[in-house]
Amino acid sequence: MPPTEHSDPVFSATAVDAASGDYEINLFSALDGTSEILEESQAAEIQEAIENFATSGYQTGFVVLDLHTGKGIGYNADEEFFCASTIKAPFVTFLWQELIDSGKADPADRLEKDIVIGGTGVMASETKQEYSLEEVIADTIVYSDNTGYAVLRENYEGSDWDEWTIAAGIPQAVSAEGWYPFCSAKDLARYWIAIDSYLDTESEGATSVKNLFGTTEISFLRTALGSHSEVYAKAGFEVDSENGDLGAMNDAGIVSGPSGDYLVAIVSNADYDPDWLADTSSLITDLITALDSAHTDLLAE
Repeated sequence: MPPTEHSDPVFSATAVDAASGDYEINLFSALDGTSEILEESQAAEIQEAIENFATSGYQTGFVVLDLHTGKGIGYNADEEFFCASTIKAPFVTFLWQELIDSGKADPADRLEKDIVIGGTGVMASETKQEYSLEEVIADTIVYSDNTGYAVLRENYEGSDWDEWTIAAGIPQAVSAEGWYPFCSAKDLARYWIAIDSYLDTESEGATSVKNLFGTTEISFLRTALGSHSEVYAKAGFEVDSENGDLGAMNDAGIVSGPSGDYLVAIVSNADYDPDWLADTSSLITDLITALDSAHTDLLAE
């Protein structure tokens, strides 16, 4: 008889509830909610990467979830950090899924650049004043365009976005407190569970969004794993300022590698600015490499 085919599990927002919310690294199951603390020998590489953050004066939190087995690894996954531009991924996914796919918006719709925000992106320096919605979406994800994101939020945020966020399992305050909220690794993982669910539909919109996530200009995940894995992700980074705890070096998305597909969400308060600061990216890329190894050894089939 031919082998029985098993479909992958469908994950809900509660899938990452058992990820460790404190400073212990745990192995958990999204299928039955069980968890156990990883032994020192199993967690040595991950622990070293965490300690490198601490030595530099920073903290981090993360969730890893294998999309086939439902096994995961978590650490400090309840502490909130500045999301920075990682929030652009769920907002653009919401836009396609809830507004464009339903006919409430069209990729060809024309948008005025009536707000200009500095920082990352290309739109602020361009002379053109009108863009298609599709162009703004692409710039917002590929170049992490702050102006593009602001234009999208001005035109499309509202109750539909709040409802999408709540359905993803994120407290409404995360959506309502501003364009760039604070969030935990669990929050970011829940957003990506919702994103992955949309990507799995393989609709025209899902394919378009996935292609954008696969070509982001800056991705710590792709830097660390791109030589052997496909990465669909959206990073976010910022430098701490007098306005509040805004330091951030984050990345989240889906990794499709030799040992299978998994979701990863990493947040931190590490300062990162490739133009003005010494390069701190090895902190997060070393952690990503350690988590990828742990995925192969502990989570994959």
